[in-house]
Amino acid sequence: MQKFHKKVVFFPVHPSQLWVLQPVAEQISPFADVIWVLRAKEVSVKLAEWMGLDYKIISQASSGFIGNAWEMFRNIFRVVKISRRKNADLWVTKYASGSIGARLTGAKALCFDDDDLDVTPVGSNTAFPFANIIFAPNVTRMGRYDKKTIRFPGNFELFYLHPNRFSPDMTIVSELGLNDGEKYAIIRLSALQAHHDKGIRGIKEELLREVIKLTDEKIRLFITSEKPVSTEFEQYRLPIRPERIHHALYYAEFFLGDSQTMTSESAVLGTPAFRINDFVGRISIMNELEDLKLSYGFKPGEEKQLLDELEKYLALDNGKNIFQARREEMLKNWIDPVPLFVNIIRMLLDGASIDEIRKWVETYNP
Repeated sequence: MQKFHKKVVFFPVHPSQLWVLQPVAEQISPFADVIWVLRAKEVSVKLAEWMGLDYKIISQASSGFIGNAWEMFRNIFRVVKISRRKNADLWVTKYASGSIGARLTGAKALCFDDDDLDVTPVGSNTAFPFANIIFAPNVTRMGRYDKKTIRFPGNFELFYLHPNRFSPDMTIVSELGLNDGEKYAIIRLSALQAHHDKGIRGIKEELLREVIKLTDEKIRLFITSEKPVSTEFEQYRLPIRPERIHHALYYAEFFLGDSQTMTSESAVLGTPAFRINDFVGRISIMNELEDLKLSYGFKPGEEKQLLDELEKYLALDNGKNIFQARREEMLKNWIDPVPLFVNIIRMLLDGASIDEIRKWVETYNP
């Protein structure tokens, strides 16, 4: 295997970030060596193995504010050690340990983020001061870090779900044990245990029961959950491997969840996405998906409104086609962000300043 002088460390801290960075790693491989560092969180390790990545686990993911803070502090020293041993030139991450450790060793740090500064102030204010550049959607509120932010029209789910890379596999229907033409929907229950999830509410079991009644014998339901569910819902557990989830989302009749990521994934795939949690109305990129009529957002206490909207959708003869048309319209205005991100990495490695990079981005025509 050819070795390059430049070394780039990818440090995803959530399984979804593995999906974001994996196509980037493939495209920078002609001019840089890629090193993967993981926190062992949820299905991250299984996903990395399925992707065939050569990775190092830096820590087991903690929960709660104190647990996350202590883990982050310890990981700074681990990042420094890895960075020096590997002679890293650049760390790509949204995690404070990565950007702080990079700064301490003279490496550069490229952060990527779609959470508004006021929504995740702790994570942002510990990571972004040490970043050379932040990559974020056009609508994301970056506050004091706006001057070091490079923006793009789109979201991070398009890194791996843009049609340039993602092709839906119809065999997922048989993997789900469905008959030809049988409709189904996917429900996602998040653990809501990240430091920024404190006090955040999501889907209640009573809502699950109401959705089951509403779809009875018309649409098969599958539930995927980060947390334990009551035994009455075990029969609905999604029976596929984690790496197959996007194919399942694409063909689903609708998605219901309290997860930002899977709501976004469903929306950009043209599957109607119904989200309910306390973040509704607060996150700019999620609001944009709702403005594009690709998803719906409801706060806890608005379960009746959600059920009414879902019932209206199910009454349509061609509901899924309507959303697929909206997806096509979205793709005309949002870009495939991977080539842009890859070129930013290349320019950073070549020593370009943020002003030089921003000037190039302003002329970028995909």
